[in-house]
Amino acid sequence: MKKITKQQYLKPNDAVSPPDPSGEVWTPPQPSKGERTFKLTSKGSVRGFVVLDGVRVNFESRAEYKACLVIRSRPDTLRVVEQSPRVEYVDADGKLRTHVFDLKVFRRDGSVVAVDVKPAAKVESSGIREMHSLIARQISPKIASQLLVFTERMYTRSDFYNAELMLGVARQHCAEDDEAILKLVARMTGPMKVADLVGKSGRKGYGFNAVVRAISAGRLVMTERRRIDYAAVVVPAPLH
Repeated sequence: MKKITKQQYLKPNDAVSPPDPSGEVWTPPQPSKGERTFKLTSKGSVRGFVVLDGVRVNFESRAEYKACLVIRSRPDTLRVVEQSPRVEYVDADGKLRTHVFDLKVFRRDGSVVAVDVKPAAKVESSGIREMHSLIARQISPKIASQLLVFTERMYTRSDFYNAELMLGVARQHCAEDDEAILKLVARMTGPMKVADLVGKSGRKGYGFNAVVRAISAGRLVMTERRRIDYAAVVVPAPLH
């Protein structure tokens, strides 16, 4: 084992961007906004939570975890709340039932989508579409304007890779890096490779992270559905 001196050990790591000044060492996430709670320990499924937009979002399965990240990573999504909404409806036999959706998705256009996450192979046998059809005729548009059955066929491996990348990079916010990239975005007149954008920024790897955050925020748009990497091509998002 190679020994190092105390001076070498205490040398700042220039591969890690210093954090923005803050009055707090750590800001805990807000508690879950979900209408249904459950124990995170389970022998039969993967359970846990992820912090999205400063709020704790719990998940009961790997499929729900992926759905949370993929849906949140889409530019038209504002925020995601798990285990919501809870609705009452009358079933085909005239009985009053209660159903809690897996996700409540708030979109930037003001609409709300109630989502159930299901493996594609189980959608037909579960009867979830028939239940959604009944609920759709009874639910108030104030609660949800659209119902969706979300399966693994609705996203690619690249979509999930990008979603996890966006989540990780969001934790490394640096105002100077973001400002440098956004100044370049404002001057873009057409498509540009991520590598060229990062190079022009002079921020190296930090510039790449800032590009990812710009894509996540909807300031940049990928020209094709693929992984976000240096070879990817982006364009400025159209102004509304």
